[in-house]
Amino acid sequence: MNLGGENMAEKKPFIPSELPLGDKINPLLFMNDLIKANTKIGIYNTLLNQSKINKRLLIAPIALQEAVLSTKIEGTQVTVDDVLESRVDEKATTEDVQEVFNYTDALLAGRVLLDRLPISSRLIKELHKKLLDGNVRGNNRCPGEFRKIQNYIGPEGCNIKTASFIPPEPQLVEEYISNLEKYINEPSDDIDPLIRIAIIHAQFETIHPFLDGNGRIGRILIPLYLYKEGLVDEPNFFLSETLEKDKHKYYRLLNDTREPENWNEWIKFFLESSIKQADKNISLINEINELYYRDLEKIKNIINTSSITDILDVMFERPIFNAKLMSEMTGINITTIRRYLNQLEDKKVIFSDNKARNKKYYYYDLLELIR
Repeated sequence: MNLGGENMAEKKPFIPSELPLGDKINPLLFMNDLIKANTKIGIYNTLLNQSKINKRLLIAPIALQEAVLSTKIEGTQVTVDDVLESRVDEKATTEDVQEVFNYTDALLAGRVLLDRLPISSRLIKELHKKLLDGNVRGNNRCPGEFRKIQNYIGPEGCNIKTASFIPPEPQLVEEYISNLEKYINEPSDDIDPLIRIAIIHAQFETIHPFLDGNGRIGRILIPLYLYKEGLVDEPNFFLSETLEKDKHKYYRLLNDTREPENWNEWIKFFLESSIKQADKNISLINEINELYYRDLEKIKNIINTSSITDILDVMFERPIFNAKLMSEMTGINITTIRRYLNQLEDKKVIFSDNKARNKKYYYYDLLELIR
């Protein structure tokens, strides 16, 4: 898209429309998708609440997937296994893994901050500070501060003249974020929260207020907003899995919102992605529930202890673990834990890497569901 005339050298920073968008939005074009998305997200939320197993065990793998896939959209090569293994062996914590940990920390911080702050520039800056903390890419790019210089978006190696998009000038960032903040907390239009968060996400990415981490912060805002609006009981409805699968379409339709006539197409895509993600989550929760009760009965016939649920809960929270971690999380002494784990490995409930020291165990039946 040409943003500043025919000559690439004349391309200028983009000037976004302020929110609300008014007649640029036509809900009739995606009403069926909107109804379906709200229904599916409601089913997902109800399943979480009605499950007989601890909700934490259902949310943990979904949140892990989100952290891995949201960072993957930005180009990291980390996997679910990499993250889980690094929790057992800190030496395995690469820069990419640390980015996933930071994303998880930012999600958790957002939930805590919402108890005392609206979704605001202050909250967004706090999340950004968490995201770029420590030894990660972008930690030298003003964590927690809106940019003071011009940035641009394009293929690796491009410059501002060859960039595909130039966000608003830095001196206008505060003004546009202020407009976005007002739209989030005091909207003057009467539209469904799912439509509004589609608009919020796209507008945030257009403003691109930080020098790095804009995509991840923009995706964290999705569950936080849906929680704030009461569509879910906790900020645990994430979209990164579906967006990562349709990454090129996601980027293209986001970019296209910079032309007013394309907003409806973006919103329809966002709602379709929400439906797909809700379906995936519903299926995953049902599979996790089924696996939990199947293996609970199986383990009862293998080891004789009143702590079976404690052991199984750790396997669901940390499907890659060692005896030390299992002992710490269950409170069972490590000699006893090693005996139990040997028995479970003998019966092929779990598998190990067979190392003499710091042996790691893998609960593959769960790993296969969340990879």
